Amino acid sequence: MKAQIIFILLVLVCLTAAFPTAAQETPADDQMLEEEYIRSKAANGESHASGAREDLGPVILGNPTEAATAIRVGLHYSFTATGAFSEFFSLNHPFVRISDTAGEVEVIDVATGQQVSIMDPGEVFEVRFSSATNLYTITGPDFNPVEVAGPVRFMPTTTENQFRVESLLRTFSGNKVPLYRGALEVNRRSTTTADRVNLVNILEVENYVKGVVANESIASFHAEALKAQAAAARGYAIANIKPTQTYDVVDSSASQVYRGVISEHPNAVAATEATRGLVASSNGRIISALYSSSFGGHSDSNHWIFNVPSNQLPGTNITSYLTAIYDGVPPVLDLTDPAIHDNFWRTLQPQGYDMCGRVNNRFARWRIDLTAATIKARLVSPRFVLISGNLSGTVTGVEAVQRMPGSGRIAVARITLTTGVAEVRGWDNLRNVLGRTAVTTPSSCPPPNATAIAANFTLTNPSILQPYTDANGNFAGVIAYGGGWGHNVGMSQYGSHGRGLAGQSFLQILKAYYTGVDVGSYPIDIGREPGSGPPTLRQQFSAPNAAGTLVVRSENLKKLVVHINETYDFVLNEEDLAVGILSIDISPYLVQGLNTIQYNPVGRQGSATVNVNVE
Repeated sequence: MKAQIIFILLVLVCLTAAFPTAAQETPADDQMLEEEYIRSKAANGESHASGAREDLGPVILGNPTEAATAIRVGLHYSFTATGAFSEFFSLNHPFVRISDTAGEVEVIDVATGQQVSIMDPGEVFEVRFSSATNLYTITGPDFNPVEVAGPVRFMPTTTENQFRVESLLRTFSGNKVPLYRGALEVNRRSTTTADRVNLVNILEVENYVKGVVANESIASFHAEALKAQAAAARGYAIANIKPTQTYDVVDSSASQVYRGVISEHPNAVAATEATRGLVASSNGRIISALYSSSFGGHSDSNHWIFNVPSNQLPGTNITSYLTAIYDGVPPVLDLTDPAIHDNFWRTLQPQGYDMCGRVNNRFARWRIDLTAATIKARLVSPRFVLISGNLSGTVTGVEAVQRMPGSGRIAVARITLTTGVAEVRGWDNLRNVLGRTAVTTPSSCPPPNATAIAANFTLTNPSILQPYTDANGNFAGVIAYGGGWGHNVGMSQYGSHGRGLAGQSFLQILKAYYTGVDVGSYPIDIGREPGSGPPTLRQQFSAPNAAGTLVVRSENLKKLVVHINETYDFVLNEEDLAVGILSIDISPYLVQGLNTIQYNPVGRQGSATVNVNVE
């Protein structure tokens, strides 16, 4: 009975997708949106979804095994122990205070499935936990505190409701009390600090994506660029749904930044709706759709940036769809030619999609002055490998000894001192030693996009190191030249904007940055466990041009019944499925915009991966 109640509650949450999203008040100034994005990235760092958080493990877990629609998002507490504002400080809340904006909200003790109280709009409820009693205490405005076994779920009776979490603040166009769609749950994990609770937002995946896009990209970017970002964010979310966990993802850069309704910029909402249900996939698997801010006209391959094993460069983790590409208008330049390489990285390249002549990207080209003393101070563990001697002396030289193929960025730099030799290896170490400003640095972009780059701003690994000397002819430092900001793998966000302005669709953008991928409904791994009943799976997805191909990758599946848009049916028998990978043009059954497909595998043996690739 308990499981049935929880299932019904989740279904109600998922129905929120059927209701339109109200437009939010947002800044009209595109420059303000960009500055807000840059500040957020500088403060919070690149997200796990973008690939820049290796410490958190693999970006992609895998395809869902059901038509996943709801996701559980762990929300961070935003104040330090002294009460200072810190947006994503901890997942452990000392208490939670919640109010609602529309209709009644059922306050439920999940342990028993019983309703504890009803919350009316504007009322504030507080939930705490005592490790001494192992009970949650719920306090409302008009009743005495109630103790329950918990978790405690706040379940709206109308999809028009938005929860205010009065005990939090989020930063989007100023510090605000955040609003959330769906349901809220106050619970604990085995690792939750004593007398603290976790707060989880349970909502439909598409509503989650609306609250991510304008945090992980810039809301003023071209509509097609934002659609590409929505597909990348959706793929990460769906691949990380874990039914047995307290939450699937969190709202900080430890997953991808999600600020709920306050960050549902109208452009982000439109991008999400236009790409509903769509992700990028490769060979039937959701891809690790890595992205970063800009590439300066050329990306790098995954195994050179996120090399596995970490002590080997390049790594062995070659990923077919995360390969280095030239990010500009043809012809492709040969950066192995020293003269072309030198000119490319020293000067703005108007043919590049992320250049400041096309988009407002102050990081398209940069020039950093690093003194010998600055370089020496940055040689701290684990940023270097000692080759000989020690680091007690002064720096006497810096040179590139290995480069990344394609882009020609530096992969290994050798630093010589009076007392020894050290090497700085790999993207992350290089950007922190030789790709970080020491002082406020002028932008290479001409006005009006000439905003200076702040001091101590970390860019990426440089492409050129030009030594200079003092008046006595002694080594005094280097000028580091480069382009881009981030890790340079996968999709460029500024480049996507440039491609959109050049007339490319989000499908073209995704396929340009992720080599050889398909874009379509997210792949589902289906099959039947003995005695489990028919696993009917329904998906909704957008077909921008009413064109698509059903792809079935089958292993010993006896039969598959497919139902499209509540009208068309066809049956794939054992003989049809025996080919292994079956592709069927279903364009005649699709409509431009939102489509529904239903799968029903027959038989107790076998499995398949199914999805629809759109064109």
